[in-house]
Amino acid sequence: MGLRLKLSEQPDVAIVAVTHALAAQIFYIGANAHVVGIQPVKTDLATHAAGIEDIPAGKAWSDRHSNWARQMPRDIAELWDFVAELDHDSRMALFAHCTALTVNAVKLPFDLRPHALAAASRLAGAIALDMTGYWRPTVQSYLGRVTKATILQAVREGVSDEAADRLSGLKKAEMAAAAEQLLAATDWLPPLLRTAKMQDQAGGPNKTQGHNFCSQAAE
Repeated sequence: MGLRLKLSEQPDVAIVAVTHALAAQIFYIGANAHVVGIQPVKTDLATHAAGIEDIPAGKAWSDRHSNWARQMPRDIAELWDFVAELDHDSRMALFAHCTALTVNAVKLPFDLRPHALAAASRLAGAIALDMTGYWRPTVQSYLGRVTKATILQAVREGVSDEAADRLSGLKKAEMAAAAEQLLAATDWLPPLLRTAKMQDQAGGPNKTQGHNFCSQAAE
């Protein structure tokens, strides 16, 4: 109890302890070297969105993770000193990286995590996330997985009513491919990927229904 009480009075040391616990479990296999009972739970995004690791954001993440992995001491017994001796900015960067690895904002059909998803929305707002810099509506990522009505709505919002009307008579595959070309030059995002700030700038909450772009289309 004395150790807990004393640690609770020293937040700087607590950050070292938490960062050490996360790094010990993320960068070392089968090691049980952490004293803080925090376990990082990683959601494999590739199982929900094929090819996500190959997009620019995925490659940037992989490069950053590899860079940290190269810096880890070979002997996990030296990890505490490594974390403690980092300068403040570097330690916080490692803490942020390890924390980010555990983020799970995937919305699945019949998802029973409304409070978690609400927290994900608040997190996106807190870091001023703009998904237009990380995601584009393609046949693979979205347009091939949603209904024809949703494709047409996307084109109406992102391009124009006239453009959507021109696609209305096409079959699903042709419509999705044509919509990808039309939306490529826009910053259109499905409602699920829009932050509250983006919706406010657009004039209020979007009235279209959000879709999980990892789910399969209904038609």
